[in-house]
Amino acid sequence: MAWQDRPYYRDEGGGITPVVFAFPKLTRLTMSVMGVCLLVFIIQSTARGLLEPWGVLTFHGGLAFTQPWRWVTYQYLHGGAGHFFFNMIVLYFFLPSLELMWGWKKAFAFYTAGGVVAGITYGILVFAAFGGRDPGLIGASGSIMAAMGAVALLNPARQLILLFFALPIRIAVALIGAYYLLSALADRNPSDAAHLGGLAFGFFSPWLAGPWLARFQRNWERRRDRREVVSEQVEQATIDQILRKVHEKGMNSLSWSERRALKRATERQRQADLERARRVR
Repeated sequence: MAWQDRPYYRDEGGGITPVVFAFPKLTRLTMSVMGVCLLVFIIQSTARGLLEPWGVLTFHGGLAFTQPWRWVTYQYLHGGAGHFFFNMIVLYFFLPSLELMWGWKKAFAFYTAGGVVAGITYGILVFAAFGGRDPGLIGASGSIMAAMGAVALLNPARQLILLFFALPIRIAVALIGAYYLLSALADRNPSDAAHLGGLAFGFFSPWLAGPWLARFQRNWERRRDRREVVSEQVEQATIDQILRKVHEKGMNSLSWSERRALKRATERQRQADLERARRVR
């Protein structure tokens, strides 16, 4: 009997599922975000004080509202090598999962929105605990926490190593969230309020808004399909008219725009035939 088949190895509903450690595929969005963060960090390191005055999220003097780009730019600034390095490690392990599930556009929008929500919770604690005295917020942590929370919701079988222990990801995320909550309330740490806001947004927003977004996408796709049908009907009527003209007067009678329309329709039909042939195989 192989050791994998022995009773103490098999998972039969009891004990902890064996840990399977694997490196995620480095996706295009993840590489792009990490590349931008690296470029910005190099600029921060070589030209100190150049980017921070314009990129930090701060509510001092109302800058968060009069300069709204700060809600995004702060997500690409970091406070040191350790801050940058560990953020990129966590980013690498969680953002690819969302990109593979949703595509890069939705994953990037969600990642950025998580950073914005993290900035909001940061601002709430700044005004509640410090009367608006704001040290400023930088770092991708809030956005990354949003990605972690979404993965915990959508992939509950995944495990996370926390303090040398492998835990189901939802339990690990709950413990991380509890720590950030205690830190925000007891230590009045506005950065951890940002972490908590991003984590909560990541876990709860797909759960609460998912059905509405799915219905919105279905309606949008139906409207898009109707527009495509109408466009194809208009194009077919135009092509029929051009072909009648060719039949009656020959190709030399066509104008430049009519020749272009005929060529475009021919290429589109060729692509459709190739796609149909691939489906048949």
